[in-house]
Amino acid sequence: MKSKLLMLAGVAGILMASPSSNALADVNIRIGTGGYHRPAFVIDRPPTFVRLATPGFSIAIGNSPYDIILSGNFYYLYNNGHWYRSHRYNGPWKEIHHRKLPYKIRRYRIDQIRKFRAVENNRWHNRYDRRDRRFERRDDRRDDRRDDRRDDRRYDRRDDWPMQRR
Repeated sequence: MKSKLLMLAGVAGILMASPSSNALADVNIRIGTGGYHRPAFVIDRPPTFVRLATPGFSIAIGNSPYDIILSGNFYYLYNNGHWYRSHRYNGPWKEIHHRKLPYKIRRYRIDQIRKFRAVENNRWHNRYDRRDRRFERRDDRRDDRRDDRRDDRRYDRRDDWPMQRR
């Protein structure tokens, strides 16, 4: 029995000692501890920008879910206390420090920028809403005039007038 155990231990030792080329394994584990990551902001269509004369930059108005500013050749986005910069409106966005912002943007707090956006957004919507309503009123008046003319034409027919000859 002892001889069988020794022989089994010897075979196991030989198998473990000989390197096998098929049994190579590699383990790679990465743990991120504050490394760089690119945030994913979903902007499905180009935002509408309005140039603000007083601050000197353009701001996104309308249905933009983020605070996006266009200054020079860069787009700046503010989200959750962080500023991001990109060459395109849909990214890729790179986080930047507040001191790296252009002075035109840096000199205003985000709540002031949002007030600028709210004022321009109301001004822009009122301007175009009035235009749309003006065209609607014109169309309504035009339709009324057409209806009046139709009534006149109905009485201008020869059949409605008494016949002179029979």
